[in-house]
Order: sequence, then structure tokens, then C-alpha cells
Amino acid sequence: MTAPEVQPALPRVGLIARVLRRPETRWGLPRHGLLGRLLRGPVRRAVSPWLQRRLERAGREVQNWRLGRLRLRIDPGVFPPGPTLSSAMFVRWLLSSDGPGPWSGRRVLDMGCGSGVIGLALAQAGAEVLASDINPGAVANAAANARANGLQLTVVLADLLAGIQTSALDCVLVTPPYYPRMPRSMAERAWFCGQGFEYFHALFPQLAALDLGRTEVLMIVSEDCDEEGIRRVASAHGLHLRLRGAGQAWLEWNAILRVVPASENAR
Repeated sequence: MTAPEVQPALPRVGLIARVLRRPETRWGLPRHGLLGRLLRGPVRRAVSPWLQRRLERAGREVQNWRLGRLRLRIDPGVFPPGPTLSSAMFVRWLLSSDGPGPWSGRRVLDMGCGSGVIGLALAQAGAEVLASDINPGAVANAAANARANGLQLTVVLADLLAGIQTSALDCVLVTPPYYPRMPRSMAERAWFCGQGFEYFHALFPQLAALDLGRTEVLMIVSEDCDEEGIRRVASAHGLHLRLRGAGQAWLEWNAILRVVPASENAR
């Protein structure tokens, strides 16, 4: 989910240098092809102002969004799944043959649920879903969307895993904020993880306390986030982030990562 306000400045290099430069890869994602490398900078610069306007509008107005049979209302101040496409990408992968399904009867936590789109899609697929968010507006929004779509979704106000009975969970899905800046509002907590990755310093110890052999933990991040910084925090808490799936939109790869013990990765 690209955040236009924090996009790094692109270095001014010549066309030949850009063509010959070794393509970067992050999180083990596929490399961008030659055309993608040439277009990525111009497309991102062109899309960013439009995306910024959409996000500002989402912060002020009610939005309506649809994904398959789901019809969602996105209240002001709640993370909007439409403009960034990462939520839809995560849903499509979760429900694909490459995902960890089938979902019928599985007990799932949708952490940081926002408007509830991911949890509602899995509820449609037969999962028993608990959705949580630290934003009271998001909790109310997700509950309203569940009622409007005739789906069973338990929604709770929670800071990460605090107060949640984790032993009963088969799967935890995390859509984390990952840009390193201090959030200035509740809405910005959906984007910014703190200058020193404070969000991950709080999240990873709680995930490390789970039985990760039994409970599968999956999170989605953009290739444009700080991989080194996030991996460093995970490693400090005895965890490793393993690429489990991938999706691409707007010439941006998104990585779906499974959280595993660092000792398992070493083996």
C-alpha cells in the first residue's frame, strides 16, 4: 500500500544507467523486468498525486467499495482498501489455490481489520473470524459491514493481541503499518509504524509467544517498505519472515510473509 507522502526521492540517473542497473529484489520477490524498471519511477510519480487525493477524500467522506459479492461502506478515518489494492490482493491470494485454505471451519484473526474486508471475505468462505482493530471507528465500521452483508463477524477493540484468546486460533492475518514515521492521528496508525519501528517491536514479541507450528501467521507488506529494518526487529525477537506469496499492482510487488521461528528458518 503505497503512501505518497513518504515516497523516497528517486535518484537522477541517466537512461543507460537505469537500463543496465541490476534490478533490486526485496523479500525474495520476483524482479521487475526491463520495461517495469523503466516505467516504475514515472508511473509512481504520476499515480502518487491521484492516490494522495483519494486518501485525503477517504479521510473526509464516506466511500463505497465492492469486492466480489461484498459491498462495503468505508467510514472517514478508516483505512480505505480501494486506492491501494493491497487488501484486495491479499484476499485474492488467501482464497486462491496457492493460499492456506480451505477456510471452512478455520478460526481466523483479522488483526488491524479496518473496514473488515479481509475477515468478511474469509467469513464468506466459511471461516470463523474474529476481527480486531485499535481504531474504534474501524471496529464500528467492520461490524456495520458484517451486518449489511449478512455475515457473522466478531469484532473487538484491541491493541494487537492484548485480550485475545490466541490458543484457539488457526490463523492470524496481519496488515501492518510499515512506513517509519510517527503517526499523528488514529487514521495514520494504519500507515506509519513509528520512527523506530515501534509497532513491530510491540507486535513481534506477541507473535513469538504463539505456537507458530499450530497457528499460521501471515502478513502483507510492500516491496517499498524498509525490509532491512523490519527483518532486524523480527530477528531481535527470534523470528524470521519467509516469503509465502506475492501479488503486483501499479508496478509494485506486495509480499505475503509467513512468520516463523528463526530456529526453523536455520534448519
